[in-house]
Amino acid sequence: MRRFFSALPIVVLAIAIAGCASRNEQQAEQAEASAAKAQQAAEHAEQAAQQAQVAADKATEAANRATKAVEDATREINRVSDHLDQMIRDREAATHGRRLSHVTKASAKAATDRAAAASGSPAAAPSTK
Repeated sequence: MRRFFSALPIVVLAIAIAGCASRNEQQAEQAEASAAKAQQAAEHAEQAAQQAQVAADKATEAANRATKAVEDATREINRVSDHLDQMIRDREAATHGRRLSHVTKASAKAATDRAAAASGSPAAAPSTK
């Protein structure tokens, strides 16, 4: 029995070591499973980042196209505005020319009428037109 009691601590120690080894194996397996999950999450995050980059590139491209369209529209608006301004200036110049022409004709007619009246010619009497 003495042998039994002297061997008992060795047996208990062996069981404890075996239990610890078993527990360490479980922890190692859990750590491996966690590492695998972390690896999958990292791959998923990398794919999501790549998709986000593609979306950002497309958004930048669309913004550049929109900016160009606005610039083109602004140029066209300015061109039409300049054309309208020129048309207004041309119309004002033509209207002013007609006004001057009308005034010049009237003053020339009045001068002719005065000259005819001064000469006393009945054929050159002022017209009522």
